[in-house]
Amino acid sequence: MVRNLKLLYLIPAVIALAMIIYGVVASSLNTRDNLRDSSDVAQSRRVLVALQETIGYMLDLETGQRGFVITGDEAYLKPYETALEKLDSPVSALAVLTRENPTQQLKIGVIQEVVSQRKKSLAHVIEVRRNEGLNAAVANVQQNGGKEQMDRIRQLIDEMRDDEVARIDRSLQKLAENLKRTNLTVTIAGIVAITSGVTGVLLLLLFLTASGREQKQRLQKEKAEDADRAKSDFLAMMSHEIRTPMNAILGFGELLHDMVETPQQKHFSAAILSSGNALLSLINDILDLSKIEAGKLDLHPETILMEQFAENLQTLFSFRAAEKGLNYSILIDPKLPPQLSFDALRLRQVLVNLVGNAIKFTREGSVTVSLRAELTAAADTVMLHLEVADTGIGIPADQVAEIFRPFYQIDSRQSRQFQGTGLGLSISRRLVEAMDGSITVESVLGKGSVFRVVLPTRVSSRSEKFSVAQLSGPIDFNLLKPSKILVADDVPLNRDLIKSYLAGSRHQVIEAEDGEQAVQLCLKHQPDLVLMDIRMPAMNGREALAQLRSRDETRQIPVIAVTASSLLNSQVELKSLFDGYADKPLNRGKLFAELAKFIPLAEPLPLPAEAELPPAVAAAVSHHDWTELCAALTALHDTIWPNLVKLVPAQATLQFSKKLAELAASHSCPPLADHARQLMLSAELMDFAQSSRLLESFPRIIASLRASHV
Repeated sequence: MVRNLKLLYLIPAVIALAMIIYGVVASSLNTRDNLRDSSDVAQSRRVLVALQETIGYMLDLETGQRGFVITGDEAYLKPYETALEKLDSPVSALAVLTRENPTQQLKIGVIQEVVSQRKKSLAHVIEVRRNEGLNAAVANVQQNGGKEQMDRIRQLIDEMRDDEVARIDRSLQKLAENLKRTNLTVTIAGIVAITSGVTGVLLLLLFLTASGREQKQRLQKEKAEDADRAKSDFLAMMSHEIRTPMNAILGFGELLHDMVETPQQKHFSAAILSSGNALLSLINDILDLSKIEAGKLDLHPETILMEQFAENLQTLFSFRAAEKGLNYSILIDPKLPPQLSFDALRLRQVLVNLVGNAIKFTREGSVTVSLRAELTAAADTVMLHLEVADTGIGIPADQVAEIFRPFYQIDSRQSRQFQGTGLGLSISRRLVEAMDGSITVESVLGKGSVFRVVLPTRVSSRSEKFSVAQLSGPIDFNLLKPSKILVADDVPLNRDLIKSYLAGSRHQVIEAEDGEQAVQLCLKHQPDLVLMDIRMPAMNGREALAQLRSRDETRQIPVIAVTASSLLNSQVELKSLFDGYADKPLNRGKLFAELAKFIPLAEPLPLPAEAELPPAVAAAVSHHDWTELCAALTALHDTIWPNLVKLVPAQATLQFSKKLAELAASHSCPPLADHARQLMLSAELMDFAQSSRLLESFPRIIASLRASHV
């Protein structure tokens, strides 16, 4: 049917096309003739104008000369002189305009000859009038035949005028006939073409209705996507401009909070940090949404230890749940593979949104996170099921489908009561869909909600550690080996912030205002690490990196990109170019975590011999304080330590390091305090290799402490 329709609408289309071509060709030929006739008419009119000007100037010559002869007043010669000056122009124009008309050329030749004779006669009479007087001039006029000359000129001009008028009449008549013929041709061709076209269109519409609708929808979709991309790019660029000053606000706010002492000052600085972080959270939510809508979200699967992934999630929300008196737990199915490969950063972001909402909207009861796996037909692929169940306020049944819309909140009063942007669930759904998964929700108003996430993952046998996470708690940069750090940033506040973070540590900070200066300082000082801003005058961060990589002296220096740019494609590019990447705003934990990737931990302080002990420690030894310490450490060694050294779980290791730190502080034992700090750091960084080494050295620590006071 469709094929027959296509053939049917082609027949009238061909007829219409043929008639259109015929009409166009005929019209073109007629139009060419019309243009030629119009050109002839225009030229004849120009000839008539030139003839009129010629006779006019001749009359001006006669009038001016006659006035002077009669009165002798030179003023009467003004029209004569003007006409004499201009007369040659129309006469010459006539010769040019009639060059293709032999008859007219003969006449214009005679006119030129008679005009020349008449000018000489008039000039002679004027000269006689000046020299011999009126009577002599009058006599000369009567004798030189001026009247016969003017009559001849008038006769020739009249003949030429009549010829040109006749030519105009003929051309206009021919032009009218051509126009009639053109109109008739166009009318006939148009009627046939329109009739055929209407017939073809009616048939074509039957065929194109479905495809036309589909094409229209596709175009509308493309326009909507273009608009979304433009909006997302705008939001990303605005985010960059906002994050730059936020770097100073949050960074110096953090420093101020640590420096102030009075409760009121602490309260004010905490308010600055809380408000700044809330604003940053809003910016990040909007940015994530813009990245997803712009289609610039890249996934980076990695091998994840599921037990540690769950433990990290447990640690993240335990304090918040305890503050509200909620029972927060994570349940892991024993059949869950120990290691899976997926984008941990994005899944963690989803769970942070879901668990954070569950705790936020639950006043009492519990929040439970469940992890299990479902086998698939592929041997190395499983479906990971995650559930976040709470006993919170619940969601009305008619609004369950709406909660995944951007900026949507069930009740506008919730934005004041619970705070939030309304973007978390929208971003979570889009992240899960980007990972080829799904997210659903079941909820009963007043009883709670259950969010379920299902996504495909791959079973992995490789053992890889987590990426360095943002640290919490006090940060001691002295835990890292003393290093020379170059900070390249054109904004002085940004350099001051990093210097303030590292103030009081054993690290040396070198400043550079642009990329060119950074390269020169690297050549001169050979720093251990470079923190490189990207947007700088003179030479930007990318150009500076290229300069450093091109020189043998600086090729091995680690360079970390530090930028407020929030475009995902830019982040991916920077991470591929630079050794490390840190986005603004920076805080202590983020800076420490990035530095710790390239700067090794400081060597543990050696246990001093008894003779080398400081007075306080020596006094403690003399009072057998370390004997009690060794007993407490032995108890930890016999009870907690054996399980730790086997599995090295991050949360339990962190708690163990805190117990060691408390014992070191209460017994004034610097070597143990240093060991506890390093163990705490490795646990927070999830550096399981370092944690394992430090735990394995614990028995030697006890033995050394015992030997120190034997």
